[in-house]
This record gives sequence, structure tokens and C-alpha cells, in this order.
Amino acid sequence: MSTSHEDTQARLPDTTLPAASSCESRRAGLLLKIWDFPCKKKLGTSSTGLLILTCVFILLFHHLGIVRRGNIIMTSPSSDKDLRMAAAIQDNLNASTRGLNSQCKMKTNLAFLKVHKAGSHTTACILQRFGYEHGLNFVLPKKCGSANLGFPEGLTKDRLMKQDVDEYNMLVHHTVYDRVKFHQLMAPDTQYVAILREPLSHLKSAFFYFSIDSKLGLSAKENPLGLFLDNPWQYVTKRPRGLMTMNLQSFVLGWKDRYNVTDDDREEGRKFISQLDSDFSLVLILEYFDASLVLLRRLMCWTFYNILYDRQPRNEQTYYKPASVYTEHQLKNHRNLSWVDYQLYQHFNTSLWSKIQAAGSDFQGELEAFQQLNDDVNSYCAGRPTEKKTFPASKWNEAVEITPEFCRDLKNTRKKWDKKICQRVHEHGKDRMI
Repeated sequence: MSTSHEDTQARLPDTTLPAASSCESRRAGLLLKIWDFPCKKKLGTSSTGLLILTCVFILLFHHLGIVRRGNIIMTSPSSDKDLRMAAAIQDNLNASTRGLNSQCKMKTNLAFLKVHKAGSHTTACILQRFGYEHGLNFVLPKKCGSANLGFPEGLTKDRLMKQDVDEYNMLVHHTVYDRVKFHQLMAPDTQYVAILREPLSHLKSAFFYFSIDSKLGLSAKENPLGLFLDNPWQYVTKRPRGLMTMNLQSFVLGWKDRYNVTDDDREEGRKFISQLDSDFSLVLILEYFDASLVLLRRLMCWTFYNILYDRQPRNEQTYYKPASVYTEHQLKNHRNLSWVDYQLYQHFNTSLWSKIQAAGSDFQGELEAFQQLNDDVNSYCAGRPTEKKTFPASKWNEAVEITPEFCRDLKNTRKKWDKKICQRVHEHGKDRMI
């Protein structure tokens, strides 16, 4: 008899951080209640010396990326990269705490790979607001207001608005990642960032948002997605891009469109993910969105003000999402259908948590301070204020002044930001043919 699973209970990789074994008090975090801090204990002089010596050896092993598997000792380049990136992020934080140290220079060049139905609209609005406020040059679609820079065909010059600019600072619209084209287009020190979502949750959102059930004649069925997952291959081969249901997140990041993943493709998929790990400074995870934004702030030497966002979901649309139950057979079919997406998510979810763990014990406090500020700003803006308000400083940020104009900007959609950005381009004459 098949085991059934609620679609809302899709399992995530185990990201639980180690908890203290014998602590009378524990600090519970807000990372979906899975962050625990070990309690401090008083140590004698000899114990302290032994602890320090042990830590030195542990840090040396981490630095060399050494992992023991059975009787084989092997290096782990991905882990080593995460540690180096986390160290850079931590250095940025040490220099930028409360914005009082000029050593941390704000970064302004960022390319964001906008993955459909993965929280990318909200993220793009954060980046558009930052770019607009700092007068940055955006890569824009030829037709202002369009979300498409080249999907699914990829980035092509005929899709771009021609601008007379020295270099582009930001890219935030839908396209397909091509490292050669992107590096030719963007500034040399551009930070590459993407966002991912747990694959089963992503499938459900895309399936009903894009009305795939109707396109397949399944909308009248009790469990249309379940019927699709009984034999998804009979559907995806009949439609371009597999009806946005197969390895969509990987496709946006440059994976070749294939209907069946062979053993050779699996090895190529691993190489593909390894290359992305090298190319991208940070991959946000929707399930840990706030924590991801705090890492982004550290990476870019930004402030809390720069990553504030409207908690009202973007792209919110009323569409029918029936309660669904999936069998093990259906879930296995999806794992096989979108094998690359599952590997991609697992890799970068693990990478995110490696960065969080290496970011220091004060990361949780910083996260809580940001969440509190974002909640307070959202509450203030919900009241349609007519006067500005200053929110107090914390260990991680200076006092933040929020104006009624900012509140209106906070609620802007991607299209509204496009309009403002395009208007500025036209006014400055940057859109003349070159």
C-alpha cells in the first residue's frame, strides 16, 4: 500500500544545527526554530588550553577542506569555498557594523537570476529600489515594462534596450544564465546571486499559477497534479519546456533542456552545479528568505534599510490550488523528472547553512534585529503615514529614517519600478541608439 504525503509537508534536507547536550537554558532562533546555540561553561586553565589546541586542529582541517570517508581522506572544495565566502562576509560585517567603518565599501554591481515562482519578484523589487536610489544602470528589456530579457531562448542583444552607458550595474529580469554573455555584459566585479525553492513546493506553485492543469485537461479532476505525476513524461514531451514543470530552476541557471536524465547527464549535472557554485557568490533559499537577505547584506556591505521588503507577497494571484496528497510513486517520479533541480536545491541549501554556521554566533541576533525592524516598518507603512519616523539603532545598524515616500516605494511592484527606471533612462538620454 502506497504511503501518502501531504504536499505541504515536503521534506527539506536536514539543516538542524548541533544543539548543546546539557544546557539549562537555550536560545531559540527564528530560522524556523532550528537554530540552537551551545551554552557557555566555565573552564579551568588546563581545560582552556586543551580546548584552544583542539580548536586549532579543527580549524586547520576545515581550512584544508579535509574530509574522512572510510579509509580514504579527500578534499572538499565546495566546503572550502563556503568557508572562504563566509569569512569574506564576516569581514564585511566586522567593517560595516552600524555603518560606522568606512573600510567596508558598499558593492553596487549585482546580477540576479530571477527564477519563476521562487520569491524572485520580491527579491527583484528590493534590488530595483536599491539601484534606483543609487542611480545605477540596469540591463533592461527592449520593451520597457516587460519582465523578459530572454526566456526561454536566453540573453540576446535584440531583446535588450540599447543604452549609452559605460557599464551595467544590475540585472534583475527573467532570462537564462550564460556565463560568457553575462560576463561580457556586466561590470567586472559583479556579484552573481540567484534564488531557489524546494522543488515539490515549486512545482505546485508553477503548475497552478501557469494553469498547466487546464492546458492538460486536468482542471476538473480531484487531484490534477497527482494525475500529472502518475506519468509526467507523457505530458512534458508534448509541450515546449515541459510545461514549466521539469528542472525549471536549473534551466534558468543554464541547464540544458532534456526530457530524460541519463547516467551521463547526472554526471554532467554535478559538473553543472559545481560550476554554478564557483560562479555565484550567494544563492538565496526561499524557505529561509530573511536569513538569506542578511547574508546578502553582509556580502554587499549594505544596511538593513537596503534589504527591507513588503511582507505582502508579490505576484499574488487568486488561482485554484486543490489540497493534494501524493503517493511515494508520484514523489519518486517527480524526483526523477526534476533530478537536477533536487540536486541543485540540496547543494545550495547546504551551502547556505554552511555560510550561516560560519558567520558567527551573532548571526542569529542580527537576523532577529532585521526581522523586528522589517516588521516595525511594515506596520508603520500599513497605516499610510503622513510624517516620517525614525527607528532606533541596534548593534547591527544605525537609526533608520522611514518616510511616507519610502512606504510607497516599499509597495511598488516590479512593473512600477520598471516604469520609474525607464523614465529616468529616457530623461538622461541613455536610451539613444548606439
